[in-house]
Amino acid sequence: MYRAVSIAASLLAVLTLGACQQMPAQQAAQPGAMAPAAVPAPAPTQAPAQAQPAPRAAAPLPSVDFRLAQPERASGLNELRMANATLWVAPQPALSRSDLNTVVAVKAKDGKSYVRFGFTQAGAQKLAAVTQRFPGKVLVLTINGNLVATPRIARPVTNGLLFVPMGSEQQALNVAAVIGGAGAPAAR
Repeated sequence: MYRAVSIAASLLAVLTLGACQQMPAQQAAQPGAMAPAAVPAPAPTQAPAQAQPAPRAAAPLPSVDFRLAQPERASGLNELRMANATLWVAPQPALSRSDLNTVVAVKAKDGKSYVRFGFTQAGAQKLAAVTQRFPGKVLVLTINGNLVATPRIARPVTNGLLFVPMGSEQQALNVAAVIGGAGAPAAR
């Protein structure tokens, strides 16, 4: 119960951050990002003698996507307007939750806060290919279709670890907690 409340509170904190924005509708409604449909419970065959508490449903895991983006308009890309810039974003994710292994909030020696994304072996190969092929482009990180960060690809990432800068230590902690728990494997 505590974990579900903690995750819900962390998700609320991430979604209310001033820098977060909703991705355009055509990008947010991806089939893989939808929560599973509720299945109706079968009708009881006889009334129970004593009311039993309903089993708690596990909170659905938020979708996590990394999409390639660039500041220049191009065919096939969707416009994402932000407060101080416009990006043109690929409609399909380059990386997603299934590519993640761990998510941890970290603080560098210089005081800057990051979320360290550890990728599975297959995810690390995808990350290496994307960062080698598209230096200078942007990765748009979204959680449940909400914009969280837009790190620029500076160089190839071949070790399977992607450090995404955050505006504050609290934001890094919130993002890590919502995705999979600070220091815990990213639930899939």
